[in-house]
Amino acid sequence: MNSLTYPSSTQPCATMRRAPARSWRTRALSLAVMGAASLTACAAPSALSVSPAGVPAFSEDMLSPEFWIRRAPSPDAVLLNASQVAAKRERAFGPDGGLVDLRRIPATLTRAQVSEWVREAQQTPIKAAIDEHGQPVTEAMLDELRRNAAVEHIAETSAARYGLSVRRTAMRSLPSDRQFFPAEELRDYESLQAGILFPGEPVVIAHQSADQQWLLVLTTQAPAWVHRGDIAEGSADAVFSYVAKAPGRVVTGDQVRTVFTPEAPEVSELALDMGIALPRADVALGEPVNGASSYASWPVLLPVRGQDGALAFSSALLRRTADTAPGYLPLTRANILRQAFKFLGERYGWGHQFNGRDCSGLTSEVYRSMGLFLAPNSGMQGRSAALNHQLFTAQDSHDERVRALAQAEVGDLVVVPGHVLMIIGHVNGEPYVIQDVPYAVFKDPATLQLRKTKLNQVSVTPLLPLYADDKTLYVDAMTSLVHVTRP
Repeated sequence: MNSLTYPSSTQPCATMRRAPARSWRTRALSLAVMGAASLTACAAPSALSVSPAGVPAFSEDMLSPEFWIRRAPSPDAVLLNASQVAAKRERAFGPDGGLVDLRRIPATLTRAQVSEWVREAQQTPIKAAIDEHGQPVTEAMLDELRRNAAVEHIAETSAARYGLSVRRTAMRSLPSDRQFFPAEELRDYESLQAGILFPGEPVVIAHQSADQQWLLVLTTQAPAWVHRGDIAEGSADAVFSYVAKAPGRVVTGDQVRTVFTPEAPEVSELALDMGIALPRADVALGEPVNGASSYASWPVLLPVRGQDGALAFSSALLRRTADTAPGYLPLTRANILRQAFKFLGERYGWGHQFNGRDCSGLTSEVYRSMGLFLAPNSGMQGRSAALNHQLFTAQDSHDERVRALAQAEVGDLVVVPGHVLMIIGHVNGEPYVIQDVPYAVFKDPATLQLRKTKLNQVSVTPLLPLYADDKTLYVDAMTSLVHVTRP
């Protein structure tokens, strides 16, 4: 199978429903950390101490996955077998699973449906206040981009068209490469960035922009605008047959690239993120591929775009030394930890900007390398019908929440409004997490005042002291504790 797999179930799925106000890309802009319970000196520094890096209750050895693997119960035990993983993958494309089954989109699209997709694509939680030059964004500027969406040219009915992405390409809220930001000091959050498509992902092509440089596509995540040149159009059978192929290699590193080849530039040094699964190319051992022998590499099959935009396929090579596997990794606690820590220190990237990822991108790619598909947004990860949840409301007390976190397992997800964190273990009963987060804000033990440390990367922090805002602890804002690894 490719980077996505579709279920065989005939159940209808919620392909036309979206979370309101683009909550699928809402992220917390700060993390607050206050003193945790006392930790022994051999395990970690005092909870009242702050490391030179500006993170409390932290020691350098916590930055190694082995530190947490040693503490995990039965770290190499398989938590879900292949059939159980496949069942969860199927549910992810079912009702309220969080992903769209594109095969169930009607073959004939209506003006009303396509217009709704245009409207949905335009929703963004990031205010467009200044442009890339630091100048104010005016309504006239936004109207110009909206006009490029050419809503008035949507046909009353049209045939659904299909395609595959041929490279890592940005999903955009409007058909434009313009960059808008909420403030000069918040340039890590770009208003029109709506996610990412990886090589080999399927789309339904619904409309094109007035300048004909952009396509409105429905992806498995949501509708969005993408560059026309990054989509190869083919028949539904060609697209979904490719997606359904068994994995030849699964990317298990944070990102790998295909071998450089001037003979086939369309598949040369393509960026492939964690969890992407590519079918094996039909190449005999040692047979040359794009000017190089295949004996020391893995031959894989990738979609390419012809000059006329038509879908074709080309062989490419992945070095045997690259961080890949012949199939999805076994779902074990050790693998969850090792996969998550491969992102440690990576720059925070809203909607996969900066060639990176954000909080839900981190969690979804870790699990995708083991065959589990999570929704692309933190809110849906917290309530997806494909996963097991312990939900929390205002009626749940602080102590009840703390007890639940004391029982949390490696790989569980903690969801608060706009953010998701992954449990990596406990030290003296205190839960710790790995998360992709802009800031650590905590109460300085010396001054008892809030102190803000800019992390802006995948980081390891304690959990119980975290704040959702200046007054509310994350534990008290927690809406869901997601038990991803339970059947």
